[in-house]
Amino acid sequence: MTSSLVLVGNSKDGTITTFDLSGDELTPLAVSEVGAPGLPLTVDPARDLVFAGTSDPFGVVVLQLHRSSGRTTVIGRTDAPGSPVYLKLSADGSRLFWASYHQGVGGVFAVADDGSLSPVGETISYPNLHSVVVSADGAFAYYVSLHDDLIAQYAVSADEGLRPLDPPTVAAPAGSGPRHLIFSSDQSSVYVNTEYSGEVLHYRRDAESGQLTFVSAQTCIPTDRGLKHSRFGADPRAEQLIWGADLHLDASETRLYCSERTRATITALDIASNGVLGGVTAHSDVVAQPRGFAVLPNGDLLVASELDRVVGQYRPDADSALTLIETFPAGLGAYWIEIIER
Repeated sequence: MTSSLVLVGNSKDGTITTFDLSGDELTPLAVSEVGAPGLPLTVDPARDLVFAGTSDPFGVVVLQLHRSSGRTTVIGRTDAPGSPVYLKLSADGSRLFWASYHQGVGGVFAVADDGSLSPVGETISYPNLHSVVVSADGAFAYYVSLHDDLIAQYAVSADEGLRPLDPPTVAAPAGSGPRHLIFSSDQSSVYVNTEYSGEVLHYRRDAESGQLTFVSAQTCIPTDRGLKHSRFGADPRAEQLIWGADLHLDASETRLYCSERTRATITALDIASNGVLGGVTAHSDVVAQPRGFAVLPNGDLLVASELDRVVGQYRPDADSALTLIETFPAGLGAYWIEIIER
């Protein structure tokens, strides 16, 4: 039976809750103190290292993961010019990419064998950077600016850090608020969810040049729940506005899931064999304010509530409609989920 560790970052508590997933059964293991709030996470399974972004103070905490117990212990900390809201480790573990929403900056750290960090090149700057991904070969990185409705695309240099491509940015629809982006497994497609319009954007990616080209957009929220298009600076819960949060592909890459926080839903879309977005297959109610979620190795979804100190385990049917299996305790502001083989 396969077994995995599931780590949940609790942004308000400054803790990490760890679960064991064996087959279909999720079991709480441990709660570890990080010592600061924030907690976007990324994991280096080869060295059992966990990197956690912190907002007070700005920086990245490095933790040792103890697989037997599921606990993490702090082994180092590095300052950053902004509060990281998103971290991404290169596939070889040599570079850590970060994005800061409130300070509008991003950059790259070199990762030493012991997990210690040192900056590489200059920081980049766009308003409200919300996420970053790096190609599997480590040659290209992509940052989303929610405020400016764009994806900034870069070549990655070992010595110089980030070098803008030509063109340096690719547009998202005006006022859409692009938020998170993910690759298809073959790296030929990039999918971006939007916070304000509740869509998924599909871009084709050229592996040689690294350049993105917009293909299409598809609504990925329920359209019958009375939500209106949002905007920068609005209060979506008070004004009943769209509040898109996270997106993930299932293992087969025939379904893409999106979460929306105001109505607490996850919507599933079909994905064609060529990566093109299809239609909606299901809308499902989930735990309150689902800012982050993950697709587990057994195909279930684990959805974190920012409000209720819980995560919910959901099982999809043939149409990817979700049935609640169980809820488990988590910390306040739970939102970031990482999974590694145990």
